[in-house]
Amino acid sequence: MKKSIKYVLALVLCLCFVLVGCTPKLNMPTGEVSSNGGSVVMMGDYVYYANTFADYSSLSGNANEDGTTKQNALYRVKTDKFGYTTRDDDDFIENIEKVTSKISGFNNSNMFIVGNYLYFTSPNAHKDKKGGDLFNLTTLFRIKLDGTGRQEILSTETTQGKFFLVTEETPYLLVFDNSKIIKLTIGDKLGKIETLVSDVLDVVFPTNYGNLDTFYYTTDISEDDKTAGITSGNYLNKYNLSTKESNLIDRNYRETVTLVALENNKLYYKKLDTTSNVAYYYSNTMGSTFESGEQKLTYVGATTSNNTTTDAVSNFSIINSENYVFEYNKKIMLNTETTPLVDEEAKIELIYGDYVYYSTSKGLYRISYKDKKVQTVALMENIKQGEGAVDIAGEYVYFYAKTANNSTDTYYCHRANNKVIEDGRTKVECIAEVLEEDIKGNEE
Repeated sequence: MKKSIKYVLALVLCLCFVLVGCTPKLNMPTGEVSSNGGSVVMMGDYVYYANTFADYSSLSGNANEDGTTKQNALYRVKTDKFGYTTRDDDDFIENIEKVTSKISGFNNSNMFIVGNYLYFTSPNAHKDKKGGDLFNLTTLFRIKLDGTGRQEILSTETTQGKFFLVTEETPYLLVFDNSKIIKLTIGDKLGKIETLVSDVLDVVFPTNYGNLDTFYYTTDISEDDKTAGITSGNYLNKYNLSTKESNLIDRNYRETVTLVALENNKLYYKKLDTTSNVAYYYSNTMGSTFESGEQKLTYVGATTSNNTTTDAVSNFSIINSENYVFEYNKKIMLNTETTPLVDEEAKIELIYGDYVYYSTSKGLYRISYKDKKVQTVALMENIKQGEGAVDIAGEYVYFYAKTANNSTDTYYCHRANNKVIEDGRTKVECIAEVLEEDIKGNEE
């Protein structure tokens, strides 16, 4: 039985609905694909999204088995040509369908539409030899866009494997896992898994998915270096996908390089001096020499107290080739400016265009780095922070939040229209199927 559960919370209009049963074979969508890579992806009029966000550390038992995931599943909604949802006479959202009963919103969410398939990651539902959970590992699936033919492709061997889609004539995925970078050709038929590089410490792929010529990765110092008495540092390397060749870019002794981003033809990284425990962030145009292209960006580094090193800078994020933001003392800083861009405790969630989307204990906001004006996305105190839980597809920003009077500690998918935000208004729409126990107290 349907129940009216409209409720208003500080200018936020949330329209959710109760969980229903499984759906039959779905219609196949047509149109262009946008927003590949996060917890939301669009094709034509359809938005595919994770119904909820579940931290893998909170899962146990059969939490990700078919028929037991309940609200933690992958859904889609059909919108009109303007991107709006349609509603029935009871003001419930229409055309929402369950695609598959697998968790797709979690710490390592990835969704890609290629051809007639949706590729997505999910916490590993298998067990180890002793019957223990493996939810900290990630499984890659694909399923046809009509909700049929789901296939399990691979599972990572380590926590938080990295995935990157290369959309060439023959598309493929790059996956970093267990010190290896592998290539998996995708399409109507899956290709063989090819190992490109081994003994990798970390890798950085571009922020935006698409064509890719090179990527950068780090490796440990050589055994000869260790024999010579060198005990710290690492190597920076470049891999050319066309020639399948690796080249050593820089040997770092006493300094450990941590890769941050590859964007706007610049490589961003952090260097930690292992002797002084001081760290700085850099950009590098990767020109004729490594040293000539390097530019120091931040002047606040790591600090040491009681033999513990704490990185004073976190969530270093690129706006464009000339501007960047980061968190320092829990506030958001812009470039080398000494006055905070956001002068309160805040967490950077997403960069989109000129805007920095960030969350606080009061809600979700965005601020332009140009005019530094703040706009409200959602006034909600129970928004999921960090871990890629905020995404943008089309004209909407998608995020996860608890319903009012939530009794299951579940974060449900919501969205807000960026054009409405631009006009200084705030309207949030919950597009998730919600457990009935999480809507009690909100009924009319």
